[in-house]
Amino acid sequence: MKLVPLLTFRNQISAVQNIGSTQFGERITYIVGEGRFEGERLQGKILPGGGDWLVKGIDGLAKLDVRKTFETDDGALIHVSYIGLYRFNEKVAQALANSKDAEFGDTLFHAQLQFETGDARYEWLNETLAVAEGRETTDGVQYRVFAIGS
Repeated sequence: MKLVPLLTFRNQISAVQNIGSTQFGERITYIVGEGRFEGERLQGKILPGGGDWLVKGIDGLAKLDVRKTFETDDGALIHVSYIGLYRFNEKVAQALANSKDAEFGDTLFHAQLQFETGDARYEWLNETLAVAEGRETTDGVQYRVFAIGS
């Protein structure tokens, strides 16, 4: 098994809904804003309106649950969903407080992605599993995505 570069993407966060502490942890919903993705085999924009339904535990470790829509430059729509882990920490908080993007590796920020599309030009994505490393930016998030290949 090998990891093959698939794409990078960056999107804004248009709103944060802090649901509050529940029996399962602190529930926070991040609403996806506009963005862009770039890769060798596909590029386009991220449509606003998806979300990350995150649950943060008492130790700062959070579970990601994200869904968003990519629209390729040639008009195909791709549903992207991923789960993952993120750890809130002071290093990232400090970078953002100073109006700087966090760096890849500043904290645990990993995801497992799946894709769905009805567009025949991109149906290969329906059989693609991917992993990603993310980072927080001053206006949202950025990811480097790698397909799992053989």
